[in-house]
Parts: sequence; C-alpha cells; structure tokens
Amino acid sequence: MALAVRFFTVLAVMLVAGKFSGELFARLRQPPALGELIVGVLLGGSVLGVIPTAPTDPLTPVLQLLATVGVVVLLFEIGVATELRTLMRVGPAAAAVAVVGVMASLMLGMLYWRSPLHRPEYSVTGLGVTAVFVGATLTATSVGITARVLGDLG
Repeated sequence: MALAVRFFTVLAVMLVAGKFSGELFARLRQPPALGELIVGVLLGGSVLGVIPTAPTDPLTPVLQLLATVGVVVLLFEIGVATELRTLMRVGPAAAAVAVVGVMASLMLGMLYWRSPLHRPEYSVTGLGVTAVFVGATLTATSVGITARVLGDLG
C-alpha cells in the first residue's frame, strides 16, 4: 500500500511540476518543452532525487517503463504530425540539419559514455556497446524533443 501511495505521489509531483513549468515557459515566450525538461532534470536523481532512479528502488522499473512509453508516444505523435509534402519541400537544407543533429547527438552520447564523467560499473555489456546504446538513445529523444520544440514554436 505504501508503495502505491509513493508511486502516485511521485507521479502527481512529476505531472504538476511539468505542467506548471511548461505554462511558465510559455508565458515567458519560450517552448513549454524546455520548462518540462528543466523540471525533469531538477526532479531527477542528479539534483533533488524526487524521481527514483536507484536500481534497488522498487519504483525505478515502473518509472522506466513509463518513460519508455512516453518516448514512444512522443515519437509517434511527431510521426503522425509530420507532413511528407512539407518535408520534401524544404528538401536538402532540412536533411542536412537533420543529419548533423542526429550525428551530433549520437557522437556526443558515445563520447560522454567513454569519458571519465560517469561510473563504468553501469556498463553491463561492455563500454563500447553501452556507448553506442547511450548515443542512440540520446539521438532518438533529441529528435523527438527538437520536433516538439519546433511544433511549440509553430
């Protein structure tokens, strides 16, 4: 019972903080996604620790599943909203920006994981494989977030 109360409390804090920060940034004429990202970092394990991320915490797998579903829904929403005719019209310039954005995210994620800025004990399969996975994950989410921010800006 206590675990369910804790889960719904964390979920409520995440949703309320995300909504308020998004509204605040919209009033400041900034993309709401930026406010949501900032409050996510603040609530996460690296700052306030409201959102459980420890491997031993029983809520961690549940929140990881919700995060994965959230990324899938975000990317699906971007795909549904994308108009191929408009995309083809902007052509080579948009393709170049997209390729550079994807490659930069991939390379920076891989370089970070191979750098001494994190603890290598998190690499279960090996440093190289995990570095590629981290880079690919950052690429997928950065593309989705970029599309969301551009959509917010109209």
